[in-house]
Amino acid sequence: MRADRKDIFKSRFQEHYSRLCRIAYGYVSDQDDAEDIVQELFISVWNKRLDDMPEKEFAAYMTTSVRNSCVSFLRKRKEDTVSIDVHPASASCMPDETPEEGKTLQDILDSALETLPPRCKDVFLLAKLQGLKYREIAEKLEVGTDDSVLIFE
Repeated sequence: MRADRKDIFKSRFQEHYSRLCRIAYGYVSDQDDAEDIVQELFISVWNKRLDDMPEKEFAAYMTTSVRNSCVSFLRKRKEDTVSIDVHPASASCMPDETPEEGKTLQDILDSALETLPPRCKDVFLLAKLQGLKYREIAEKLEVGTDDSVLIFE
């Protein structure tokens, strides 16, 4: 492996990374996901040896590729999402149970939450109802990374 290839790649990474992250963020609206997409793109470019393109072609290729990667990411995320409206019965009870008379989905959720230990309940509510990332929850609950791994598991 030539040292100059590494230097060229490093230079291009430093030159284009932040711009590509901003483009990706415009699509996915999450900084961590945007950075992951751009980093995976650079890994792909390195593995496919596409980093030897002329600079203008490289910039155009990376811009188009990051857009395409974001669209693919959003499609996959949409496919992974299941609406509760599609399967209302399965959302309110386990497969071998029948919904209890007069119980709403909120009642069932509340009773399930009461079975959780207090710290796990806090984590669940922050993650699922407030949409916080685990890192944000760890900061909010003032736990270290070792503690947060145990809580989130």
